[in-house]
Amino acid sequence: MDNIKYFFRGTPDDYIFSTGSTIHWIIVLFILLGIELIFKYRNELREDKYKKIFKTFIITILAIQQIVLYSWYKISGYFTIHESLPLYNCRLAIIFTIFAFNSGKKFYKNICCYWGMIGAVLALASPVLDPFRFPHYTGISFFVGHGLLLWSGVYFLVVEKHIVDKKSLESVLTFTNIYHGIIFIFNKLTNSNYCYLNAPPFSIDFIDRMSQFKYTFIAFSVFNISITMFYLIYKILYIHLLKKRTIKNMFKVY
Repeated sequence: MDNIKYFFRGTPDDYIFSTGSTIHWIIVLFILLGIELIFKYRNELREDKYKKIFKTFIITILAIQQIVLYSWYKISGYFTIHESLPLYNCRLAIIFTIFAFNSGKKFYKNICCYWGMIGAVLALASPVLDPFRFPHYTGISFFVGHGLLLWSGVYFLVVEKHIVDKKSLESVLTFTNIYHGIIFIFNKLTNSNYCYLNAPPFSIDFIDRMSQFKYTFIAFSVFNISITMFYLIYKILYIHLLKKRTIKNMFKVY
C-alpha cells in the first residue's frame, strides 16, 4: 500500500528529468523498436485478427492512461487550471487518436499524424516531466502517452496507408491556428501556458528576453512551419517509395 501511495504521491520532489541519461536512451530505443516492428509486420497488421488486437491495445492503454492521469490530478490535490487540463497539443492528440481508432475518421487520423507525431518526437527528444522522481505515475504516463502517439501515427501511415495530402495540410493548419487562437485567449484569462504560446517549456536566454508579442508570433509560426515540414517530408518519402515500387514492378515485367 505504501508503495502505491508513493507511486501516486502528490508532493513534488523538485526533480528534473535528465535528457540524454541512460534511462532516457533505453525508453527512446524501446519506442524505436516498436516502430521497427510496425514496419516489419505491417502486412500481418492489416489482417483483421491482428488489426483488432493492435487497435484494442492502443485504445485501452491510452484510455487508461488518460483516466488515471486526470483522476490522479483530482485526488492528489496536484490539479491546477494552469497545467492540468487536456489542452496541450499532445494531450488533445491522444484523445483524437482514440477517436481515430474508434471511428476511422480522416480528420482524427490527421491530428494524430501531424500533432501527435510532431509533438511526440519533440517531447521524447527533450522530455519535460512533472517534478517527481521515479518511480511516479506522471513519468510513466508521459512516456506511454507520447510513445503510443508515435506508434499510432506510424500505424496509420504505414499499415492503413493513410494519405497525408494537401487537403489534410490545409485542414490541420486551419484547425491549429483557430485552436491556438482560442488557447492564447484562455492562457491570458487564466495566466496559463498551454501549448507553450506564452513561454517555452524551459528557459532559453535569448527567448526569455523577447517581448510577449514577438515570442507568441514565433510560437504560432513554429507550429505552422513544423506542420508544413511534416507534410513535405511525408511527400518526399511517399514519392521516393512510389518510384522505388514502380521500378521494382518494371523489373518484374521484364
